[in-house]
Amino acid sequence: MTAMTAALDESPVLERISAYWNQLGLVDEDLIASLSRDCLASARRRVGRASSADLLRRALEEAQRRFDHALATAAGLPPSNDPHPLAAARAALLLSDTFPADSLFAHDDVTRHLKERLAHSLPQPTPPEARVTMTPVPLSFWLFKSTDH
Repeated sequence: MTAMTAALDESPVLERISAYWNQLGLVDEDLIASLSRDCLASARRRVGRASSADLLRRALEEAQRRFDHALATAAGLPPSNDPHPLAAARAALLLSDTFPADSLFAHDDVTRHLKERLAHSLPQPTPPEARVTMTPVPLSFWLFKSTDH
């Protein structure tokens, strides 16, 4: 198999990775192409000569890792085993029309203010249920007897 044939076999994988970046809100074609090539190269190192399905799966996993890392860095989220804050930030970002996802990778002023810009969209935790004592209420039961014979 020549290098040209290998490149042709990977073009559908690159297209799917690019489409995934588009779904995550990126629009800058140069950035998408660069990130897609990097994710494909990383996946190629992990799977070796596996099928294109394995290569695509690993490349998409790498794309998600890179997106999550850029988002966590921009949002100032500390590394944690709790995925909920990152998932909340991802949802707020993807639902926001005001913040371009491309700037996650630009490291510019917009990225530095991500946390403040998304604060109104982040889900707020509800307080835990407070135990309240209930006053006793007398109950009276009325039993009705049928008068029909």
